[in-house]
Amino acid sequence: MNKNKIIFSIIWWIILILIFWWVFLMNSSSKNSAKKSETEGNFVIWTYGLDQTKIDEVIKEFKSKAKTYEDKSIKVENFENYTDYKEALLASIVLWKSPDIFLLSNFEKSYLENNVLWINPNAINPKDFRKNYKTFFVDDLLKETTDEDWKKVEFVMWIPLWYETLGFFYNRKFNVKPSDLESLAWVNTIIDDIKSRYPDIVPLWIMNSSIDNNSDVMTQFFMLSESSPLSLDKVSELSEKEAFWKYQSYFNQVNSSNSVDNFPEAQYSDSENTWKTNLELFSEWNEAMIIGYPSMINSLDEVWFNSSFLFAEPFPHYFSWNWKTLVKYSYFVVNKNTKDETLAFDFLTYLSSEEWSKLFLNKFTYLLPAIVTLEQDKLGEKIHPSYNLTLSDFYKGGDDSLLSSFDKWIEILYDEELNKIVKDNNNYLEKFKKLQKVISCRYKKLYSLEGLSIDCEK
Repeated sequence: MNKNKIIFSIIWWIILILIFWWVFLMNSSSKNSAKKSETEGNFVIWTYGLDQTKIDEVIKEFKSKAKTYEDKSIKVENFENYTDYKEALLASIVLWKSPDIFLLSNFEKSYLENNVLWINPNAINPKDFRKNYKTFFVDDLLKETTDEDWKKVEFVMWIPLWYETLGFFYNRKFNVKPSDLESLAWVNTIIDDIKSRYPDIVPLWIMNSSIDNNSDVMTQFFMLSESSPLSLDKVSELSEKEAFWKYQSYFNQVNSSNSVDNFPEAQYSDSENTWKTNLELFSEWNEAMIIGYPSMINSLDEVWFNSSFLFAEPFPHYFSWNWKTLVKYSYFVVNKNTKDETLAFDFLTYLSSEEWSKLFLNKFTYLLPAIVTLEQDKLGEKIHPSYNLTLSDFYKGGDDSLLSSFDKWIEILYDEELNKIVKDNNNYLEKFKKLQKVISCRYKKLYSLEGLSIDCEK
C-alpha cells in the first residue's frame, strides 16, 4: 500500500470516528432533553387533609374543560397532616423543588407571603371578590399596593373554596335538644342535667390526650372575651384570665356538681379506656357531647357511630350572638417560581367560578362554601351519606362579620403548646405568656431573620 492510500485510509477512519462520536452526542443530548422535558413538564399541586382521589377527579374535570391543558401532566400530592406538609413545603423551597400551586392555612396569615404571586385583577376582579365571598375572606385575602404611577391597586392574593366552624356533636339518646346549646349558659345547664339523669356518662369531655382540637376550642374562648382578640399578640392578660376561667368552668369541671365525684377522671384512667380515643368513647355512648369541625364526621363514621342518634349545633356564644366566631380554612396560592404561571392562574380562576367551586364542594360535602351564592343550595345538603347532618347544623344565620380568622403566627407550635396548657390547671397564665414570647421570638427568626442568636426559651 502506497503512502497516499495509507494517508487516505487514516483520514477516512478519523471521519468515521467523528461521525460515530457526533451521533453518540446527539443521541445523548436527545435523551437528556427528553428527560429534562419530562421533569419540567409536570405541573405540581400540593394539598393537605383532603382526599387524594377526589382532588385527582377535580384535576381531571378541569383538563376536560380547559382543552389547552388536556395533555398537560398535572400531578397532585396530598399530605395526611399539616405538620408533614409544612415541613416538606419549607424543604422544597430551599431545594428549589417547590410545587407550582399549594395550600396555606388561615391560621398563619403571614406565612410564606413573600413566596406567592398575587392574582392579576384582570383575572379575578377584587370588586367581584368582595361581592361574592364571605366578609372574613375579604378581610384576609384582599390586599392593596401602589403601581408605578403611585395609584392604589387592589389584588386578590389567594383563592379560598371552603371554611369550617366549630360545633357541638351530641347523642340524642341523652335527651339533648337544640335549645340546650343556644348559649354557653345553657350548655352549663345541660351538663348538670345529664350528670343528674345519667351519672355514669361524661356530659362533655375534651381533655382526653387523643384530641387535637383543644387549642382551637381555647382560641374560640379568646375570641369570646370582651376584647375579641384576632391574633396571638393581641391576647391580653384580661382576655387570658376570662377565657381560661370560662373554658375550665364549662369543660374541666364537669365533675363538680352533686353527681358522682371525679367520675370523668375515673372514666379516662380506667385500664379499658386509656387506649381509646375521645371519638371511640363517644361512639360507645360513654360521652354525651363532643366538640369538633364538620370534617370530624369522617372520623365518626370510621368508629361506626349510630347514625340515628347523631346531631349537631353551631358552637354557641355566651348569652347572645355577639363577639367573634373562629373560622378555619385553607386557600390555594401560586408559587412565585412556578414553571407555568398561565396554567396556575387559569386553574385558580377556574376554582373561583361558582360552577366549579360547587363541583369541588360536591366532592367535599362537609365543607362550608366560601362563595355566598352557594349557601342556599349547600347548607341543606348532607355532610355525609350515612348521617342526617347538614351543613346548616354548623351555620348560625346572622351577621357574617362575626366570622373571623385568628392568627396563631406559628400554627404547629401554638397548637402543641396550647394543648398542653389547657390540660394543666397550674400556672396557665404564666405558661401562656411564655408561649406568646417564644412564638414571637421564633417567628422573627424564621420569617424575618431577626434575633438569630437569641435563646427564645429564656
